[in-house]
Amino acid sequence: MNRHSLIWIVCLLPVLMLLPFPASAEENSVQADRPGLGTGPAVLGFGDIQWETGFEEAFSPGIHLVALPATLFRFGLHERVELRMEYEGVLTVYDNLPGKREVQYIPEHLLLGTKLMLWQGSTDKHLRWIPKTSMMLQLGIPTTKELVDERPVIGMIDLLFENEVTDWFSVGYDVGAHWLEWKPEPDVFASLSLNFQPTEQWGCFIENFNYFEFHPSAAMNTVYNVFLDFGITYSPHPRVQLDVNAGFNCYDSEPLLCGPKNFAFVGLGIAWKLR
Repeated sequence: MNRHSLIWIVCLLPVLMLLPFPASAEENSVQADRPGLGTGPAVLGFGDIQWETGFEEAFSPGIHLVALPATLFRFGLHERVELRMEYEGVLTVYDNLPGKREVQYIPEHLLLGTKLMLWQGSTDKHLRWIPKTSMMLQLGIPTTKELVDERPVIGMIDLLFENEVTDWFSVGYDVGAHWLEWKPEPDVFASLSLNFQPTEQWGCFIENFNYFEFHPSAAMNTVYNVFLDFGITYSPHPRVQLDVNAGFNCYDSEPLLCGPKNFAFVGLGIAWKLR
């Protein structure tokens, strides 16, 4: 699938929204996509508005990256469709330069997209094994002239799955194709998370996510990064969720292409259901 196909899919979403779909009662509580890199399949109810934001610091020897901040707005357009707008600029601090410290702000694309619920699960014992399933589509709009010249548009398609094993334990897994560079081959993203919710207020997760990059012109044309992260969530109010998370790079097949070795990150944030 190329970029033109991705644009056509986004344009056809209004038609998909008109298809019949059984409505379900949405709980009046926050349903956060943060803090893990994987995304759950849940969509907001009709008319719901949610704001999710947080600060994250990633570091390796000599380099620090700080998100300023990662901000996501979600709006429930339909019982099975939500609209999304996300932005995350990055402040890069270089500590490894001889005799000086350099700070550079790196703007990123503004992500506009949607999450479409394909299957919301069933209480029928014969169908419970089928995971909740959603599709998420995002297009990146350049925010600076440099981004227009380098990467006029980026796109992402993700399939999001979740199996609720018990009332307090679920397994989430995602797979996606991401066009983050101006090349026909997409990068592939895959994640697996174990989610625990022992009480209504407290939760935790552990997650593995993997990124496969394709570089046809490089000597090693397929490189990949493997990460592990974990976190804790706390809800002081049904409409508010606080979180803290940390993770690290546990394998890098080609650090010159994927990024620095010994890469780790920590973060904290909040999700607030405004309406």
